[in-house]
Amino acid sequence: MDAKLTQRLVESTSPPAAGQLFIRDTEVEGFALRVTAAGARSFVWEGRIKGRPRRLTLGKYPDLTVLLARNKAQATRSAVAAGGDPALDRQRALKAPIFKNLVADYFERHAKPHKLSWKEDEKQLRRYTPQGWYARKLSDISHDDVAKLHATVGREHGPYAANRLVRLLRTMFNLARDWGFSSDANPATRIKQFHEEKRDRFLSPDELMRVNEALAQEPNEYWRAYFVLSFLLGPRRSELLSAKWEDFDLVAGTWRLPMTKAGRSHLLPLSTPAIEILRSLLQNGKRLGVFVFAGSGKTGHLAEPKKAWHRIRTRAGVPDVRIHDLRRTLGSWLAASGYSLPLIGRALNHTNVSTTAVYARLSLDPIREALEKNAALMLAVRPQ
Repeated sequence: MDAKLTQRLVESTSPPAAGQLFIRDTEVEGFALRVTAAGARSFVWEGRIKGRPRRLTLGKYPDLTVLLARNKAQATRSAVAAGGDPALDRQRALKAPIFKNLVADYFERHAKPHKLSWKEDEKQLRRYTPQGWYARKLSDISHDDVAKLHATVGREHGPYAANRLVRLLRTMFNLARDWGFSSDANPATRIKQFHEEKRDRFLSPDELMRVNEALAQEPNEYWRAYFVLSFLLGPRRSELLSAKWEDFDLVAGTWRLPMTKAGRSHLLPLSTPAIEILRSLLQNGKRLGVFVFAGSGKTGHLAEPKKAWHRIRTRAGVPDVRIHDLRRTLGSWLAASGYSLPLIGRALNHTNVSTTAVYARLSLDPIREALEKNAALMLAVRPQ
């Protein structure tokens, strides 16, 4: 049956005794109303797609009005005429990855295998990304969405948190393109970053003396050792927390960090005081487990030093000093002793590309000498 489809016709058409009844529109070729024996009404488009007869459901009535259904039918005809396949496009859209998929793949394929700080990424996403994003298709997350999120996080949590989040999202969406999840433009690019004041806090001799005194009063030997090694060797927090005994050679006096933020292994010479501290953590000369700082949590090692550091810095009277400032303290003390920037960069395993070639030509001897002399200076400011 052919007729111009109207709302009155759609509502007045009686259901067939069995099967389905089709009323084909006289205005748009291929547009039709389908009525089932149960009385359900829906709009369809009928035609050939790449030579094969197809029938595509446009939507149910009354969810879709006649006018909107006719427009969808016309759009379908135009897409088919241009060589497209609306049915295939619809299937692809239904299977399109959502943000939740990208988050899972990011950690499984990239962050956990390549980043020691992957838990920080996990924390950022959990704390700052809207829950509504997780069910959204990647193509539905726009540049404006990311820009608004950046502004909100900056206003509520500060510029550092907002900028780090955008950099993380930019990396994730770049990987989405690499993995074939999306061919759309990265929505996290061209987001103007908030200005960040560079932090240059480090411990002065007087402050270091108070910290050493506070550490001497610390009852937990693991945390006592952890923080002294932090300013003697300058590792990143996660690198020292997850340090394994197998990576230390206490006879040769070296620590090989298997994977660092710089994306490469790093061989670090150990000063004599650092070796003595590590030996003190052995039980009758034997390792107590896989990790130097063994813990009872899921990771198998101590996971979060913030509470311990808060206790120690409060006791030392340096409430504004952060854990990362201990690493910065090592660099500043080495610089004050006259050591070159390339040598300091090698000791701290900085990622500065311009000095990479210089680092590669340095032997461990000058670094060992620098750390040895510096350790003596830093520990000399202990209270008598």
